[in-house]
Amino acid sequence: MRLAAPAKVNLGLAVLARRGDGYHEVETLMARLDLADEVAVSVRQDRPGAVTLAVRPEPAPSDPVWHAAALADVPTGVDNLAVQAARAYQQAYQAQAGAAAPGVHIDLMKRVPVAAGLGGGSSDAAAVLLAMEAQLRAGLELDKIASALGSDVPFFVAGARAAVARGRGERLHPVEMPRLALVLAKPEITVSAADAYAALVGFTPRLKHEAALAALTAGEEPRWRNGLQAGVVRAHPSLRAFLEEMRGTGLRGVLMSGSGPTCFGVADDLGAAQAAAHELARRHPELWVRAASTA
Repeated sequence: MRLAAPAKVNLGLAVLARRGDGYHEVETLMARLDLADEVAVSVRQDRPGAVTLAVRPEPAPSDPVWHAAALADVPTGVDNLAVQAARAYQQAYQAQAGAAAPGVHIDLMKRVPVAAGLGGGSSDAAAVLLAMEAQLRAGLELDKIASALGSDVPFFVAGARAAVARGRGERLHPVEMPRLALVLAKPEITVSAADAYAALVGFTPRLKHEAALAALTAGEEPRWRNGLQAGVVRAHPSLRAFLEEMRGTGLRGVLMSGSGPTCFGVADDLGAAQAAAHELARRHPELWVRAASTA
């Protein structure tokens, strides 16, 4: 079974409090993108309990040098979230059926950058869970498995085009929103989610996503905020200048997505997004820059 594993963007992120379990209470509007990995999952009845993974390059990447370097960063063993998802499904299957789960082979074609704040690994994991359940029909509660794997995985399992996520990200409320043309750009810095939360400057007000979406519809600045951005900018001052440069291309709502470091901005239409992306890529040929749209 072959599935698209779409990236996501966080259209604002509020960090509301620190929880007793060590995680943070968040509120964020997540939207799927037309940028996606491709995940093929083959169930192996002859190899119970086995999980294998093959990562292959995109057949014709637009920037082969960057793509080859990025592929080297993709984990191929137990650190890969898709592998963890397959094993978690197998464990739940065995607990329910009382017998070893079939093996699985995952073929993964990466287009979404690794550790970019775009949810690529979480989406790959969700695709594995969905494909295994579709083939094995075990009736497992995928949302519970997804929540244990990571905060973004439940969003991709749920299948909503856009949703407000609360709690750790597992409490989802689907949202209707207009299709947005975006520019995505990943600066040459590394920011893990743990680093971003460790650098948190302070807690933030609630999201107010309705007002942000209304402003976008009216052609105005959405004035959304990312509660993690200030701390990441403090640790990486070059990010502030890059955000300003993106605003200078005419983009609205320029913001860091999730824990970063990928930044995005909203264009008037896809043509304007492509023009802004082309200009940023011309100035920064070493960076990953894409025009994209919400699903």
